[in-house]
Amino acid sequence: MSIFNAYLDDFGKITVTIDRSFYRGESSRFQLTGMGGYVEELSIEGVETHDSFILYRLKGLYEPNFRMDYQVRESHGRYTPLVTRLIVKRERFNALYGYEKDDLGSHYSPEHTWFKVWAPTAVNVTLSLDVSGVQILKAMEPSEMGTWYVKVPGDFKHAIYTYLVERNGKVVKSLDPYAYSCNGNAKASAVIDLSELDKIKDYPIEKPIAPTESIIYECSVRDMTMHPFTGTKTHGKFSSLCEDGTEYRGLPTGLNYIKSLGVTHVQFMPLTDFSTVDDFKPELNYNWGYDPRQYLSLKGSFSSAPDHPYVRMKEFKELVACLHRNHLRVTLDVVFNHAYDVAETAFDCLVPYYYFRYNEEGYMSNGSYCGNDFASEMPMASRYLVYVIRNLMQIYGIDGFRFDLMGIIDVATMNKIRNEAIRNNPNALIYGEGWDMPTMLQGSQKANIHNQGAMPHIGHFNDYFRDVIKGKTSESEKYERGYATGNWNNAFASLAALTANVLDTPHYKRFFSPDQSINSFETHDNSTVWDKMHACCNNEDRATRIRRQKMMIAITMVAQGVPFVHAGFEFCDTKKDNHNSYNAPDEINRMDWERMEYYQEVVKYFRKATALRRSVSEFCLKTALEINEKVKVWVADDQTVFYDIAGSKGNAETIRVMINPSTGNRFYSFDEKWQVIFDENGNSQEIKSNHVCVPALSLIVCKR
Repeated sequence: MSIFNAYLDDFGKITVTIDRSFYRGESSRFQLTGMGGYVEELSIEGVETHDSFILYRLKGLYEPNFRMDYQVRESHGRYTPLVTRLIVKRERFNALYGYEKDDLGSHYSPEHTWFKVWAPTAVNVTLSLDVSGVQILKAMEPSEMGTWYVKVPGDFKHAIYTYLVERNGKVVKSLDPYAYSCNGNAKASAVIDLSELDKIKDYPIEKPIAPTESIIYECSVRDMTMHPFTGTKTHGKFSSLCEDGTEYRGLPTGLNYIKSLGVTHVQFMPLTDFSTVDDFKPELNYNWGYDPRQYLSLKGSFSSAPDHPYVRMKEFKELVACLHRNHLRVTLDVVFNHAYDVAETAFDCLVPYYYFRYNEEGYMSNGSYCGNDFASEMPMASRYLVYVIRNLMQIYGIDGFRFDLMGIIDVATMNKIRNEAIRNNPNALIYGEGWDMPTMLQGSQKANIHNQGAMPHIGHFNDYFRDVIKGKTSESEKYERGYATGNWNNAFASLAALTANVLDTPHYKRFFSPDQSINSFETHDNSTVWDKMHACCNNEDRATRIRRQKMMIAITMVAQGVPFVHAGFEFCDTKKDNHNSYNAPDEINRMDWERMEYYQEVVKYFRKATALRRSVSEFCLKTALEINEKVKVWVADDQTVFYDIAGSKGNAETIRVMINPSTGNRFYSFDEKWQVIFDENGNSQEIKSNHVCVPALSLIVCKR
């Protein structure tokens, strides 16, 4: 903060601060000046005394002209630019400048390209167009509802561009948030001829799939092929994961490996532009990608030609098509809750203060714990997120989205996003982290797990499922055990977890439908399950922990809701006890194919577990009503969980799951004969019997 500051915070309201080092912060008079000899006396409405400055609330400028640079003069003759600040948050501002047409960005044709940008508080906007190193400057004309427009004749198919935006007494260079792509390290946005992308044939999966029939596999494009034993020609690129037939010692790797697992969806960790990896030298630094710079343009480090805006788009579309051709749907992890550096974003360059949350004193909200929160509730911000979702689906054929820190986004926007996604793909999956974050938004507006009733069919990561069965996951609670890691006291609580938390009392109900429960024991965040057991099961040998790992794999696949698996969970992956490996080296984060070979027993079990879920529809019930009518759960011997599911219509079979978390075998006798269709090794048994053994530390599935 400088010595003297002035902010336009509403129509007719200006806030001024003067540092006490300047005439003790005192001023008896303020004037507003502008171009063409404009002068307006400002009246002092209120004064607030603070330790280091004095704050003045002034009245004036009821009808601001945003095309004019204003300055405020205080009684000692000092001037400061009038910064357009919280006025952009007011309903009247949105009524005057809310732009609803879908024509922002650059629009290419061989004869001309036209550019349109929303910057209602800018004094001037200039297009800086770069054609093969030759710069062309074009003044943009103010247009409707705060937009600026220019049409440039000529063929600019391979041009890059930025906007030079004059606002708040400064000229800043801005990317175009509506641009489809950019050059290396996002120095400039790119004009894109989308017909170039249409040349890539997609293979969309037409067969309908319900959310509860999905099995989501979270992985990183970089991690899947970075290990030198992957066998790919390149590593860590979109194209690397398209290479088929790769193997390590006769076992599949990369794309081949994902295909072998029996999952339905591949969820990629962030692929849109982020800040802390150099596009040209990605090997110098690692980051998961939760440090976003742009929300639509892809990250160049995944491309074989990072400075070529088309290549990253084509290679990613080819990857999606490749996965579709192999019957794998694609979901993207999107980070719409904050920006890595607000000042470098196009949002802040174009319309300062609009796209991020502030309180009435002008301080940023920090519910994301990343220094800022995206203001999704603002009309243009909300429309923008819907625009991004629409384009990611229409350009690349994306099948769904996972929202990082979804609790920062508002409920209304999340519902708009889902509606848009379903319009583009009726089978689209929408889910995210519904944690209750301390953002500056009314509690009822946050898209968190407590408001799930206001967001039908939007999934939330179910931390109850995770914590009750695995044990709490934070570093400070890593020694706490769950039902599957040795705390038998959680047996009754696990009944609610197994039934997607949709059953009423005496169970804990938190969801209205099973597709809202995303069931996972391990994600990219926090310790892996194997590393968690290093702490909470540190007195047990490896064979015992393998049995626990397999039990949790099976629980993930038989529980009602939507199973979610982090890459490597199926082979007891370790991050060497690093509980937050977001910027750890590739050696920590990449897929370890040697470990995959070593734990082949567990990988084979995982494949059998996914096959079980896909073959037994009773594990994929679609409504809470079905679960209430068909499912019965109870605890025997204070620790063994019984979980019965009556057959679907036309199917007289009943499925019975029995989970034994103890270190001793359990024997049960029944009036009916049961056939074990999934034993402790994932195998089926032909014999039917009234007597069933549930081996120690195992889950078995029977039918009759």
